[in-house]
Amino acid sequence: MRFSIILPCLNEIRHGYLERILTNLVQQKGDKEIIAVLSPSHDGTETLLVEYASKFTEVKIVRSPAKNRAQRLNDGLAHSIGEIILLHHPASLLPEKLALQIVEQAIAPEIMQGNYWGAFQHSFDFDHWLLRFTSWYSDNVRVKGKGIVYLDHCPFMERRILDEIGYLPDLDIFEDTVLSDRLCKLARPVLVEGKVITSARRFHQRGIYRHALLNQLLKICYHFKIDPQWLNRLYEQKASINVKY
Repeated sequence: MRFSIILPCLNEIRHGYLERILTNLVQQKGDKEIIAVLSPSHDGTETLLVEYASKFTEVKIVRSPAKNRAQRLNDGLAHSIGEIILLHHPASLLPEKLALQIVEQAIAPEIMQGNYWGAFQHSFDFDHWLLRFTSWYSDNVRVKGKGIVYLDHCPFMERRILDEIGYLPDLDIFEDTVLSDRLCKLARPVLVEGKVITSARRFHQRGIYRHALLNQLLKICYHFKIDPQWLNRLYEQKASINVKY
């Protein structure tokens, strides 16, 4: 199986994860292409991507005028050729070296039992009881119970079912929730044994409890169908995390 790993990038240097992600990805065992989709950035994101692309043939840069993360992911998908797609969060790290083998074992045709897509288990890079609970809830309630996979679980899926549903919806926020809803109409996600590590920087910047409350408020607003662009502005608070306004 050939993997296409899609990594959306917008001013990623400030987060301190991009180089670690790229190093992690090039060290993954398996047949892969790493597609970094770069929106115009004013930091050193492009310089670092070019450096890796010059050293490793599997790293490809797609320059995109995309206005949000969903558009960046779709642009990367349009340039990809792999049978398995892995949507990579720009502040998460896959399990070292064997992540692709874990995915391949989970959805291999000879053992497949409806496992057409899935996700890695979740963890944060900072130890706090609320963050531990958040990861537990995300794994056991959101993914296993509701079938909703956020991008920081680094979801993977067969290309053919992604083609069938028409890629990601063009939304500024909660695009991963809508994608999950569409995929769940075809199959439930499988949660594999490997664990991703996600940056807790937003919790540090805004305060753990304050940011957790904001996340819950956003989910409530989403279910009341409030405009996703307005919700993302509330989430980002001019930080240009996913969208460059």
